Amino acid sequence: MEKDLCQICHHRIAEHKFVRVLDGKETPYRICSHCKALMDNKYKELQQEAARKAIPPERRVCPVCGATLQSFLNSGLLGCESCYHTFDDYLSEYIRGYQGATTHVGMDAKPPAPVDVEDLYRELSHLIEREEYEKAAAVKKKIDKMMGKEYD
Repeated sequence: MEKDLCQICHHRIAEHKFVRVLDGKETPYRICSHCKALMDNKYKELQQEAARKAIPPERRVCPVCGATLQSFLNSGLLGCESCYHTFDDYLSEYIRGYQGATTHVGMDAKPPAPVDVEDLYRELSHLIEREEYEKAAAVKKKIDKMMGKEYD
């Protein structure tokens, strides 16, 4: 009797059956124990996440340190690493409102310094003196763009 390979990883022997129902259409699958364990773990994670999100942030308590959203709002500090997961849906909006983004760009992140047209003219002069005409042309294009003159 020939054994079927797992329909997910295609590497191990399929030992389990399940039926996927999507839009009323049933699709049978045969999968290995490894892929089943992965699916079971993901399903448990999704269930826990749904249960956590069903509790409003104001009523949640961090399971590790016991911090609440109110304690964060009072102090501005989270109790532990787990707090970030416990209050993630609230924190992302809070951080976006406070910092304008949720992606960390570093302590020294500064907007680029504005380019001064006079500096560009000086650079253009030096490039022409050194006969670096290709670089000079690029600088001239920058100047034209800043001055509102664009050529095709």
